[in-house]
Amino acid sequence: MTALHKISMDFYESEYVLIALHTSLDDFAVAYWLNKHLKTKFKRHKRDLDLNTDATFSVFDWHDISSDSYWTLLSNKHLSLQHLATQDLFTNAALEKKQCLIPEHKGVDFFLKIEEQGFLNIKELVIKLKQLPVIVTAFTVDQSQLKSKNNLIF
Repeated sequence: MTALHKISMDFYESEYVLIALHTSLDDFAVAYWLNKHLKTKFKRHKRDLDLNTDATFSVFDWHDISSDSYWTLLSNKHLSLQHLATQDLFTNAALEKKQCLIPEHKGVDFFLKIEEQGFLNIKELVIKLKQLPVIVTAFTVDQSQLKSKNNLIF
């Protein structure tokens, strides 16, 4: 008789806070503003996050040694153009296709994922984010309610 081993999904879950950001800026500009005003040091990953779809999502990260926390700035939207091959009035028409990393929050532009041990005041951080002139709004997201939270594991 062989032993059956099951890995619980709790094994993969780590303690993290997820903050949604609404802004009209590009990814590099958001990272710049966060670095400038929050004294972070986000750097772009060498590779974008690829979920085996046609979309890739930009990733910036920073390891804060002083608080032993790991910050990740993730793009939630990927826009791609698909050219339609038709023989009618719209022969050169392009269709814009939008894919989201977290489809439950299609309106969110970026997510800030912070893996920390409880030393960070998240409410104060969200207030600071809302005070930035380039951030329209920011709010925490309950990751336990997300159906696509596995997209945040990489």
